[in-house]
Amino acid sequence: MLKSGSSRVAAAHKYVNAMLNVTYITGFVRKPEGRSFLIQQKSESADLVHAIPVQVGDGIAVPREFTPITVTCHVYGARSQDGLRNAELRVIDMRTPSTRSMPLWLAWNASMPEGIKLDGFNPFRAGVIQSEYAGQDEAPDDPLRLILEATRGRLDTRLGDNANVAMLAGVVEGAAYIKPTEHQQGYIAALVRQHKNPDQSIPVRLYSNKPQSHLSSICIGAPVKVVGQIRVKLIHGEPESAGDAPTILGRQLYIRCGEFSVVQRGTEEHPGDIRFPLPEWWHEMVQRRRDESQIEKAARPDARPGPANSVPVTSAIVADPSL
Repeated sequence: MLKSGSSRVAAAHKYVNAMLNVTYITGFVRKPEGRSFLIQQKSESADLVHAIPVQVGDGIAVPREFTPITVTCHVYGARSQDGLRNAELRVIDMRTPSTRSMPLWLAWNASMPEGIKLDGFNPFRAGVIQSEYAGQDEAPDDPLRLILEATRGRLDTRLGDNANVAMLAGVVEGAAYIKPTEHQQGYIAALVRQHKNPDQSIPVRLYSNKPQSHLSSICIGAPVKVVGQIRVKLIHGEPESAGDAPTILGRQLYIRCGEFSVVQRGTEEHPGDIRFPLPEWWHEMVQRRRDESQIEKAARPDARPGPANSVPVTSAIVADPSL
């Protein structure tokens, strides 16, 4: 079992470039290899395609297979070799999870599509988690105690109240409405930026009953806060032969949320969500997007005038296939 980490470590490292950036993922260690491993949170196919990959920095020991664990991570945006936007999780702290954070039996035993070969690992027996895979009692200073209050019950809690939470603040690099398909509902695809390099912008998907309504209140460069969950999207290809399941070409990690919140400005005494003033690259980004928007408006004879300082997001990434 792991030793409990220091809550002060997690509290001191919740920020990247003075912007909130922290995730807490609880599950079981699978396939540790080199400086990385997967976190399994529910019953899985044999290839563990829905398990969450994390990267471990130097100075942190990689845990053993099947270890119950809560990892504290930073999220970074990146592009895969085929150009797709992806979120990467980098571990900054590991601890033995509290019992409140452990995955639940109902989630672990959720039905899987017919014909899927299961991995076989099951930490439950007769609906109860086995003692060797159990977490520990909740510590009074455990930072995970604050997560449920922060999320105000908006998250899917089938995995446990604290099993998968991402909290992020940054500025909007771009956003667009992605129309529904036969296999998924419509959503807002957004890029939340914390770095000078725009390729490090973090992919976020906003799902709600009326996702399009959120676009009218989002502008390029606007500071936003996101409280959501890390999700895995599988990239499917054609089946190898008729009747087979589609092949899996790859997977994307992203943050799923239900709304964008107003950020709390940080001060010397209270870090808040974002420290102001914003970095110089923010001004450059907003001016570039503003210029692009004016060019686009000029090309549309039916364009209506809008606020001079507001840059609509819909043109920014509407054609971006990486999201």
